[in-house]
Amino acid sequence: MKFTPTLTFEGGRIRPLEATDRDALLVVYQQPELPGQRPLEQPEQLDRMIELSVQMAATQRGMMWAIELGDDASGYQLLGMASAYDWQPSLLKVALRIDGLSALTMANRAAVLCSCIHFMAAKYHLRNFAYAWVQGQSDAIPAMLESIGFRASVIMRDGWRLGQHDYCEQTLYHRILATTDTDTTTEANV
Repeated sequence: MKFTPTLTFEGGRIRPLEATDRDALLVVYQQPELPGQRPLEQPEQLDRMIELSVQMAATQRGMMWAIELGDDASGYQLLGMASAYDWQPSLLKVALRIDGLSALTMANRAAVLCSCIHFMAAKYHLRNFAYAWVQGQSDAIPAMLESIGFRASVIMRDGWRLGQHDYCEQTLYHRILATTDTDTTTEANV
């Protein structure tokens, strides 16, 4: 039984992780976006992450999707990964994250997030979606988040550890859906 579905968006799709994604994901994690995050050195870690993605979805602890751009006719190229983590079903809450290569535009990221939100709201009735932006990440991310309905809710001073003694700010964004919302998609204005 597949707990993580394939979802399409304009210009691509997100789909469950597969063992054959290891090499493409290694390329993604050789260029980490988060400040202080080191490039992945042990590809075997990805094997375990792919295995855990199925267990996480089955137990409603999270979901992981491969982000691919392209179409059925010309083929798809894996350019990133979307994650839903810190899933709290009783609070109708989940946090989202996107890791991707530079070819993954802000419009692509917005479309991926909207696809994830739409699915998780419809299937699991989740209403509170969070996204953490770390100072030093692309400055375009906050505008992209706001364009699809997220709002900055908390700024944590020294909330992200960069190294042994260095820290930077982390801003938490939330998108709260009303319980009467039937249309959970928002067109990106990026």
